[in-house]
Amino acid sequence: MNLVNVGIAFGAGIVSITSPCTLPLLPGYVGFLSGLSTGDMAMQRRRAFLAAMLFVAGFTAVFAALGATATAVAGLLLGNRPLLYHIAGGFIAIVGAVLLASSRLPTFMRSGGWSHRFRGGQLWSAAPLGAAFAITWTPCIGPVLAGILALSAATSTEGEGILLMVLYSLGLALPFLALSLSVARVHSWLRHFRRGMAALRVSAGVVLIAMGVLLLTDRWVPLMAPLLRLYAKAQWPPV
Repeated sequence: MNLVNVGIAFGAGIVSITSPCTLPLLPGYVGFLSGLSTGDMAMQRRRAFLAAMLFVAGFTAVFAALGATATAVAGLLLGNRPLLYHIAGGFIAIVGAVLLASSRLPTFMRSGGWSHRFRGGQLWSAAPLGAAFAITWTPCIGPVLAGILALSAATSTEGEGILLMVLYSLGLALPFLALSLSVARVHSWLRHFRRGMAALRVSAGVVLIAMGVLLLTDRWVPLMAPLLRLYAKAQWPPV
């Protein structure tokens, strides 16, 4: 594979974190990670990083499927975007509601047989949440994603096209993995403030619920439109 294409795909993934749809979700993402991190600092760091890896795996699977342009899966994803936005919105809102409930009712996350299996009750949702975010990101990282998809379609084999999208996902993954390493420190810092962790989880839950409702009501992209125009005027991202 052309090393230039590899560098472009990976770099485009890193740049995509600055898109107007992605940046506002980072506090909600940190809140989500904080909601499932329990135990001492070492345990919190391990659980947060595992959740981040699952989250990354979720959006990587979606982008890799888009890279397989000749497959029925890619056609299904591209041809049913409105329906997928609604499904993703519903799931994101549910995750936000669970996060909100866990901050208001701590026993909700610690009771029941299923919570013992997942040790916090939310780890199961990390990969589907990553996939849902990938679906919602596509309108906002459109120019960058379209460029990488065009590069992927121009490769000699379908495998190379999928690999380019995986490299794009790995570039996008770096900030999310880095944020996961900071969760234990955030926990430690917020312990000095009364109800600090509860406030973070409530804020994250509200952000996720609001995003889910906007997706379900088809208001997410119109809301982001002014920011998208501003980014286009500033010629950012530069790829």
